Amino acid sequence: MWFKNILAYRVLNPFEYSAEELHELLADLPSRPCGQLEHLTIGWAPPLGVGHDRLTHEAAGCIMLALRKEEKLLPQSVVREQVQQKLLILEQEGRKVSARDKRSLQEEVTLHLLPRAFAKGDITYAYFDKRHQWLIINASRRAKAEEFIILLKKSLPNIQLEAITVENSISRTLTQWAIEGKSAEGFEFNDYCELHDPRQAKNVIKCLNQAVESEEVTQHLLAGKEVFRAKFMWRERLGFILENDFSIKRIQFTDLIQEEAVEVGNETTVDQFDAEFVLCSGEFAAFLPALLAALDGVEEKIVSASKKVAIPA
Repeated sequence: MWFKNILAYRVLNPFEYSAEELHELLADLPSRPCGQLEHLTIGWAPPLGVGHDRLTHEAAGCIMLALRKEEKLLPQSVVREQVQQKLLILEQEGRKVSARDKRSLQEEVTLHLLPRAFAKGDITYAYFDKRHQWLIINASRRAKAEEFIILLKKSLPNIQLEAITVENSISRTLTQWAIEGKSAEGFEFNDYCELHDPRQAKNVIKCLNQAVESEEVTQHLLAGKEVFRAKFMWRERLGFILENDFSIKRIQFTDLIQEEAVEVGNETTVDQFDAEFVLCSGEFAAFLPALLAALDGVEEKIVSASKKVAIPA
C-alpha cells in the first residue's frame, strides 16, 4: 500500500478512536453499487479489498480507511445527440420549444440512458496517524480530498480538520534555495521544476531534465520568476514533487524502501499490505516533519497566524 500523493491535514481535536470504534462509526455509510437511476454513490469500503468486511485496518499506530466512489459514465455527446433528435422531431411538428422544455428533454434522455451506462469505481485511501494527529490522504487534487473529508464528517460529525500549511511562501523558499544553489539538509533538487511570474499567472516555464540550480534557471529567477513546483529527493529514500500549496505528488519510493518491504515477508496478501503500510506510514512520519521544518514550520491558525507550533518527530 504505497501512497503516490500526500494531502496532509491536522486533526484539531484529539483523535483517540480505536480501529474497532472507527469501524462501527463508518458502518452506517458503506459503499454500494449505483442503482439503475443513480449517477453516483459514495461510501466506505474495506481497505484490504474484496473478501474482507472491516472498514478500518490498523498497523503501527495508524488506521487506514478507504472511500469507494462509483459513478455512471454517460458521455454528454450521446445525451446531446439524442436531445437534438427529439428537438428536431418537435420542431417538425411545429411545436415551439422553450428553455424549460430543453431541460426536461435532457433529464428524460439522461434517465433513459442511465441504466445502460457503464459504472466506474474509484478508491481513495487515507490513514490517521494517531501519534502525530494527522490525516494523510492519497490524493493529488484538493477536490478529491474534500470529497473524502465530507464523507468522513458525516461519519464523525465532531472531527475538526485543517489542511497543513506553512508560514512562509513555499514558492519564495524554493526560489531562494535555487538561487543559492542549495536546499535544506536531506533534500536535493532533482531534474524538474516549473517557474511562474507572480504578476502573470499564465506565464509558466517548465524545466525538464535540467538542474534547478543551473545558470539558465537562475537567470529566470533573478528576472522575477518563482519556483512554484519542483522535484526533490529526500535522503535517497523517496522522490517527490512539492507544490506551492504543500501538496506532495508523484511520490517514488527508492529500491532501498522496496527491498525492506520484501524482507519483512509476504506470506499472505494481508502480510504484504501490512508491511507496505508500516513502511509507508513510517517514512512519512519522518519525512513530513523534516519537510515542514525545512519550510519553516507549520502555520498555526487557531492561536495566531504568526506563531509556530512544535513539530513532532
